[in-house]
Amino acid sequence: MISVKKGIRPEEVRIQGQHVLFVEGKDRDAVDPKVLDELFDSSIRIEPLGPSFSVKSVAEALFIYHPTYYFLIDRDHHENDFINRCWRNFPDNATHNLLVWRRREIENYFLDPTYLFQSKFCQVSLLDLERKVLQFSTDRLFLDVANYVVTSIREELKRNWIKKFSSLDEFSSKDAALQKLKSANEFDQHRTSVDQKVSPEEVERRFHDFLSRMTGGLDQLTMGTGEWLDLIQGKKVLSQLINSGCFKVLTTDNTSLNGREKLNEVV
Repeated sequence: MISVKKGIRPEEVRIQGQHVLFVEGKDRDAVDPKVLDELFDSSIRIEPLGPSFSVKSVAEALFIYHPTYYFLIDRDHHENDFINRCWRNFPDNATHNLLVWRRREIENYFLDPTYLFQSKFCQVSLLDLERKVLQFSTDRLFLDVANYVVTSIREELKRNWIKKFSSLDEFSSKDAALQKLKSANEFDQHRTSVDQKVSPEEVERRFHDFLSRMTGGLDQLTMGTGEWLDLIQGKKVLSQLINSGCFKVLTTDNTSLNGREKLNEVV
């Protein structure tokens, strides 16, 4: 028997259109959509949606209306508790159907030398590959640690530290309103909090905490110790690694690929 279904959403007319995963990336040639397209094999639509804040904003705006829209972003400043809760409860309205990579970026999953060594494009030994990963990660270790300090302080200072007023009775005149505003204890508390967070002592403490977390407390990066493979800026390290001579990708006319095309082919 023929029947008519009404109220169909526009995206439902596409193949697998009812399930869409939005990821970071400025276009379809970005690593995230390339890798996920390959993994999911058309069982779900993968759509790039720009940087992390764009994906999060769209997630908050659309998940109510599109429960089969899902969102995946880089780890950035998010801590383990929040990330684990996202995966454990997914899909979850409380987090807007949002998932966060457990490693810093999708590229970090490719920094495992044993895994990368399996690529048919690899031209060096496993030991050489390990040395290159260590070299490129060590080169940017202190930069990334310093940026983690900046990000952690910046995110904490964004928190909603004062609530808006609501009582009309306390704002009956200009003078009353100004007095109420100036006497709010939250301003003094926030000023103290900011002073503490940006003090040289606190900045140094955070720097050493992140450095110890990355290195596992050692003086240098070592395979299997610390969280550096998860937390280093994988996008930069992987690009250096793929284009360093460790990998060779030839086109059909026997010319060598370079840059993003080469990176995408390897991943």
